Amino acid sequence: MSQGDTGGPALSVVLVAPSGTATIRRVMRHLRAQTARREMEVLIVAPGASDVDLPEVAGDAFAVTRVVEAGPITHRGAAAALGMRQAAAPLVGLIEDHSFPEPGWAEALIRALDGPWAGVGPAVRNGNPETALSVVNFLLAYGGFDEGRAAAECGLIPWHNSTYRRAAIAQCGERLGDLLEWEAALQEEIVAAGGRLYFEPAAITSHVNVSLPASTFGLNFQRGRIMAGRRAAAARQRVFERALRAAAFPAYPFMQLRGLWPSIRRSSASGRGALRLAPALSLALLAMALGEAAGYLFGVGRAIEQLEDYELHRARHLTARDRPLQLEPRREGDIPARHAEGSAL
Repeated sequence: MSQGDTGGPALSVVLVAPSGTATIRRVMRHLRAQTARREMEVLIVAPGASDVDLPEVAGDAFAVTRVVEAGPITHRGAAAALGMRQAAAPLVGLIEDHSFPEPGWAEALIRALDGPWAGVGPAVRNGNPETALSVVNFLLAYGGFDEGRAAAECGLIPWHNSTYRRAAIAQCGERLGDLLEWEAALQEEIVAAGGRLYFEPAAITSHVNVSLPASTFGLNFQRGRIMAGRRAAAARQRVFERALRAAAFPAYPFMQLRGLWPSIRRSSASGRGALRLAPALSLALLAMALGEAAGYLFGVGRAIEQLEDYELHRARHLTARDRPLQLEPRREGDIPARHAEGSAL
């Protein structure tokens, strides 16, 4: 599908920018470098139009660039849904302000969606691989979507960075924002309705991951609580069964490690590298296990809301060394396509 097929852009890209221009300069530079940029509509969801300097971050690079005014942004899913509903293209992609796509990313997604897919996910690289906690958080969130994985139909594609047919998400109606808060719910609904999901390794983005110890603990505790709370609710588990599962939490890190090990090996973190990761991995898996225990005992609670800060304000949760990999100061004149130092690619 190309721009000429619809008389407008082929792909609408939705970028949530709760802090306006300051945190999107780098990702916008990567979007401007896309080979398919003239086929792209870029929708920047921000508190207000005055919060984004469009001439600075977009110029005339894209077919269409718009700011979608959302007011104060406290829920990423609701903000993303607002942008997705205003998309003009038949394909709607999500990108985060801490995720930096390679130049061929958009073109590969558009090409893949010429197939029978309702959604296509990219390969994900670690954008801050020098920090052990980042490596662990990357493996837990995106380890199954590295470049070494072959293109294939799958039941799950990377959250917050995948692309969907507009028709597939339109059926969600007003529930779209809630489904995007925990994107597995959206993908499960698409598949249940007969849609098919596809992993496309030719579309590559580099994702900057949480790298502070306290943030790693909090992030994985909330993830664990959400997973267990949703699991218990779906199975309609009784109080006694929930208590038994919560009491089994010491076994959960070993269960997680078993599923995670192939990703560790594929990421070249095996051997001596795996030993280097052991303290960070122990922290993250313990936090997730405790979160699962809380989820079984008390349900999801406000865990999804508490997870928002890690997604909407990623720079707060990065080490001083990693923070420049997301944030880019304002530069005068032309912005080069790559930086030799601190590039996220």
